[in-house]
Amino acid sequence: MALLKVKSFNYFINEKKVKKIHPDIELARSLLKNIQEREETTLKLEPKEFHLIVFENLYDCLRELLDAILALDGYKSYSHEAVIIYLKNFNFPENKIFDLNRFRIKRNNSKYYGNSPKVEDVLEIKKFYLENKDFLLKIINERLK
Repeated sequence: MALLKVKSFNYFINEKKVKKIHPDIELARSLLKNIQEREETTLKLEPKEFHLIVFENLYDCLRELLDAILALDGYKSYSHEAVIIYLKNFNFPENKIFDLNRFRIKRNNSKYYGNSPKVEDVLEIKKFYLENKDFLLKIINERLK
């Protein structure tokens, strides 16, 4: 968790891993459509049988929710870590930011190093997603009004 405390969102802007753009409503809407399709399919899959697909798809849904918030706020991120840190602006609990960062690390380990997530990881991210999706959608919907 120390890594998340040391870096601020401005760090990522200064490192050019996030750039300022005009708020992009169409991008946010497109991401929401992608999320809906991905979620609908993914939640039908059996986590024990399709653990890699379910884990990565739910992580991607979370990332796209965060990307939609950034797009509406006028940012484009090239860093998964930056979008997670941006949640601090919404009083998202520190322990949940930590969990989301753990999912980011597990996803990277899966995607780039062949370390497939365990069934327990899949059940954990699924629970996290279902418990926090509405909070993130509320932020998005407030900006779309």
